[in-house]
Amino acid sequence: MKKLAGFLVALVIAQCSLAQGSDTGRIFKKFKVDVSLGYAIPQSSSNGASYSGGGLFAIEPKYAVVDQLAIGVRFEGAAIVHEYNNGYSNQTNGKANVSYLLTGDYYFSNKSFRPFIGAGAGIYTVASVDSSTNSVSSLPTTSQFGFMIRGGFEAGHFRLGVEYNFVGNSANYLGLKVGACIGGGRKKPKK
Repeated sequence: MKKLAGFLVALVIAQCSLAQGSDTGRIFKKFKVDVSLGYAIPQSSSNGASYSGGGLFAIEPKYAVVDQLAIGVRFEGAAIVHEYNNGYSNQTNGKANVSYLLTGDYYFSNKSFRPFIGAGAGIYTVASVDSSTNSVSSLPTTSQFGFMIRGGFEAGHFRLGVEYNFVGNSANYLGLKVGACIGGGRKKPKK
């Protein structure tokens, strides 16, 4: 793991050093904002729960350090419903995750179709509701450090991605996202 981290740091330093000086070699604009909607699938449980999942929404402003590497800040909200049978009746639980992460994406291509991998780390705030308590007047919330890994592709201003969020406390979830890149895109050639 340390060798992989060292290799990635060396790769970023090499890319950044090649990009110093001028902007003439850039193909893509530096700034963009990714806006995504998606489906959140919670982790499986040992209590026999059958999860119906939920929805998510994310906004992520980004800055391209070089064409292949973008850093950003992801703001995401995900609402997930859990249904299970406790032996006597069906119960419903809900979790709402709000996250604020520093992110990085590495793009494998500078063509129109751009596959990427990425990761992020930051703060997740989780609120839970349990139907067995019949009370939603005060939602218990916890804030904790977590991280995310992802992969996907961009084609023009269209973005498709899969993310796994490591939150802990049975709040991990997989996000399937479809979105748009506002800004960014190819630079117009200078005349």
